[in-house]
Amino acid sequence: MNPTVGPPPCRIAVDCMGGDHGAKEVIAGTALALDDIRAHDKIILVGNIAEIEPLAKKSRIAAHPQIELQHAPEIIRMDDKPMQAIKSKKDASMMVALEMVRNGGADAMLSTGNTKVLVGAGTLKLRPMPGADRPALAAIMPHLTGHFILMDVGANPESTPLHLMHNAVMGALYANAALGIAKPRVGLLTVGTEESKGGERINQTHALLKKLGGEINYAGPVEGFDMFDGEVDVVIVDGFTGNVLLKSVEGMFYMMQDLARKKTGRNPLYLAGALAFSPVLRGIKHHLKPERNGGAPLLGLGALVMKAHASSNRNAIRNAIRLGREALSHNLTAQMKDALARANTLAAAN
Repeated sequence: MNPTVGPPPCRIAVDCMGGDHGAKEVIAGTALALDDIRAHDKIILVGNIAEIEPLAKKSRIAAHPQIELQHAPEIIRMDDKPMQAIKSKKDASMMVALEMVRNGGADAMLSTGNTKVLVGAGTLKLRPMPGADRPALAAIMPHLTGHFILMDVGANPESTPLHLMHNAVMGALYANAALGIAKPRVGLLTVGTEESKGGERINQTHALLKKLGGEINYAGPVEGFDMFDGEVDVVIVDGFTGNVLLKSVEGMFYMMQDLARKKTGRNPLYLAGALAFSPVLRGIKHHLKPERNGGAPLLGLGALVMKAHASSNRNAIRNAIRLGREALSHNLTAQMKDALARANTLAAAN
């Protein structure tokens, strides 16, 4: 469905070239995403025209009124160093897409490319929003009865208490926009719920979050198992811990999926049981599957940047575009600027 009322048109620039699958899956996912956006929104495919145009024709979207093609002859590789790539590859698809956002040619961009380069280039071109020192990646994760936001999942391996406080404010607003939760419960991940068990950085962050009062719905420190039983809607971690946690959970899901496939293939009784239980299993798989929420916004920049896994398939790309569209429709950047200003004032007070 393509609703035609509501917020103004949105234009999302999609970096087609940086992921593990090249442009093929990105363009196939874009074709699927056309069913999720409104009739006057646009998606701009950025990449080498010689490669992306035939793929767009194959997906039957090259002449679609909501699709534009933007030539960018270079590619940011996964082993490229951030500053070197930013200086020497100005015509790369990632850089061109970011430049379009900076110059007003697009409202947001999506990339499956090199995360370090994307964070560095996004920070240089779009600048951190007022009140935020650094951007952070926010991923949607499953819990027992729904989903929660995990933030940061890799933008900043080392974070100060102030950075973590900013992440809590931005994560709460993103949970409201992406998950529809009116007053998201925010938890600070640590090794125990007692106030003194998390080390100096965690204790300082906890003190800052308590000072925010009603600015966020702070639930206090949480442990790892609390995340998955629905106790909180936003979990705050540093980028190193968050990235390890994200990839570990996703790796566990795919391991369990492979083990179940192997077990049912070897034993007829297991297969019969799986067939009888298949409606429930399909529901569980849909709830847990990482590609269902395949994009993480890089929150804290002057405009919206979405990061998807390098290995994203077409369904993950589709969902990343959908999440970007939802974030734009809630005017998240403006909301976060105001909320961060209030939070910083509260944190600075005695």
